[in-house]
Amino acid sequence: MRVPGRFEDHECTFITWPCYTDLETKKFEEEIVSFIKNLSVYEKIIVISDPSNYINAKNSCGNYASIFSIPTDWSWIRDNGPIFIKNDEEKIEAVHFSFNSWGGKYSPCKLVKDMPKLLLEKLKIKRHSSNLILEGGGVTFDGIGTMITTEQMLLNKNRNPKYEKKDIEKEVKELLGIEKVIWLKKGLYEDKSTDGHVDCVAEYLAPGKILIQTIYDKNNPNYEILKENLAIIKNETDALGNKLEIVEMPYLPYYSKKYKNNIYVSPYTNYYIANGVVMVPEVDSSMDEKAYKIIEQIYTDRLIVPTKAYYQAIGGGGPGCITQQLPKGLNAEL
Repeated sequence: MRVPGRFEDHECTFITWPCYTDLETKKFEEEIVSFIKNLSVYEKIIVISDPSNYINAKNSCGNYASIFSIPTDWSWIRDNGPIFIKNDEEKIEAVHFSFNSWGGKYSPCKLVKDMPKLLLEKLKIKRHSSNLILEGGGVTFDGIGTMITTEQMLLNKNRNPKYEKKDIEKEVKELLGIEKVIWLKKGLYEDKSTDGHVDCVAEYLAPGKILIQTIYDKNNPNYEILKENLAIIKNETDALGNKLEIVEMPYLPYYSKKYKNNIYVSPYTNYYIANGVVMVPEVDSSMDEKAYKIIEQIYTDRLIVPTKAYYQAIGGGGPGCITQQLPKGLNAEL
């Protein structure tokens, strides 16, 4: 088994239609529709909607995506959807990890627990299940056996109190084919809702190559956290024993518009890469173009598409969090 990197070819992208548990649902829906319209030019999209929202989802984006009616009480499919893997015959299978609403912070969290199972049944894709609570936004994969995560999330007692590092490493080796786990300490200071997901601080670009969030401003509360993450990565090797090529993302943008008197961060590392395109948050005009140039130099064969993500940010995520990719495989053609 192996987990294809997010940067590999996709069969389609899954997006969950906003649920009643989301903040500012109508505005969030507008962002989602805009995102789907832009992405649909490059890639097939399947929208998963709770039956109660099916008509709304169909009317809003049925021209750009297929709509699956599957019970769920949460969106953010990166975290609560299946993680797709390839077997040695290049066929797609999937792992259904447990989910407890980001450490039991939010409720209800009932319907979403069966959503991956129902989705995989519909797709006729073999499912493996695990008691380990592992959210997709909390891990990044190089496609050849290396996984990066944070201790803050995956070792958190609000998720996996009975698992130690060695237990987690054993589980992901057996289910995902992971031969090496690189443990960063923490995610962003502001990332309280998901307890430091790695997608806000690091993202694999290719085997052996990684984008790492850094920052110039020593007064920013993330300065020491990101400095430590960079030091860890510099001293690590991947599953093949190779040192990593590091690309720094020194720009960390905050929205000037406040929500309930709070400011929100939307890191460029939390982009979404698809076939022929990279969907990157549009946040701060003084930084956006500089960040886009860095990503453009990485993905020379893809178009960079600025993406409105404000209501994703106040909900605790970004383009990488609202999406989950189905890799291309011999049994995955839709």
